[in-house]
Amino acid sequence: MQCRQCQFIFVNLASFNAADYYNNPVYLHDNEGRGYVNYEEDKAPMLPIYVNLFKRVKFYNAGRRLLDLGTASGYFLEVAHNNGYAAEGLDLNLSAVQEGRKKGRIIKQGDLLESGYSEESFDIITAFDIFEHLPYDVLKENIFMIKKILSKNGVLAIITVNTASWWARIFGKRWHTWLPPEHVSYFNNKNIKLFLENNGFKVLEIKTVHKLFSLQYIFNFLYRWQRVFIWRYLTLFLEKNPWLGRIALKLYLGDNMLILARKKL
Repeated sequence: MQCRQCQFIFVNLASFNAADYYNNPVYLHDNEGRGYVNYEEDKAPMLPIYVNLFKRVKFYNAGRRLLDLGTASGYFLEVAHNNGYAAEGLDLNLSAVQEGRKKGRIIKQGDLLESGYSEESFDIITAFDIFEHLPYDVLKENIFMIKKILSKNGVLAIITVNTASWWARIFGKRWHTWLPPEHVSYFNNKNIKLFLENNGFKVLEIKTVHKLFSLQYIFNFLYRWQRVFIWRYLTLFLEKNPWLGRIALKLYLGDNMLILARKKL
């Protein structure tokens, strides 16, 4: 469905239980199109983008307390720690949380609304590839909680898909990111600004992000999108030849955006 005023697109999921859906024990290690082939290896190509992000965030906020929402096993927490942050994460997936904890990362399992974080606990909150997964009513509740636990002038960093991108427009109904019930909320660069400003944030930057992916992630996602067996075969081949599967490519699709927003006083 689409809002006629702001063009926000959403899927009506009255009976959807996100906790049940995302508590998938094979989410981090899967080659059948249901998650990542290897989460840590598939996320590693994003390192330069994350490092550059910290440069922008530090320009707006010098704080060091960071919370990463939807952190999975916490690869991003490791990057944040190496860049001077006292970082912790939150995720619904129990197996992912347990895997991250074994690596010494601070991760809480559960939902943000029931997390128990106190007011102004964090200077930076990151929400990468999260907004598209949350129904609108849940998004509203979460943005309220994010504002509550951010410190004075705290910064929220979001990466989400952009329905106004040229890639989305070219593919239309065949755009690869139409994935209900996994993806259910779709913003563009204008209505994400409206949403944030209506909920207590001042938008600082909105820019296009060209993500980097491992070859094994690309083929696994293609299989997930198209269910063509050749992509499954190539995924299995790369899993057996990880030196090749870990080769990273930057895809200039332009259908992801980074938003930096500051909590209003």
